[in-house]
Amino acid sequence: MTADGLIRLTKPMMDFLRIAPGMRLLSIRSSDIAFTMGAKGPLLEKADRYNGVIPEF
Repeated sequence: MTADGLIRLTKPMMDFLRIAPGMRLLSIRSSDIAFTMGAKGPLLEKADRYNGVIPEF
């Protein structure tokens, strides 16, 4: 993470995580000291079915 709050992932990291530029990631609260980003799975499916607005950043 950079000093201005950006998270930079290298190509090998992205390959390992099976994510690609342009993919939507869901921020999932995991604790008060960390966060989790989801790319697929039941929580993402639930978010897709949600009728409200989930802000995108």
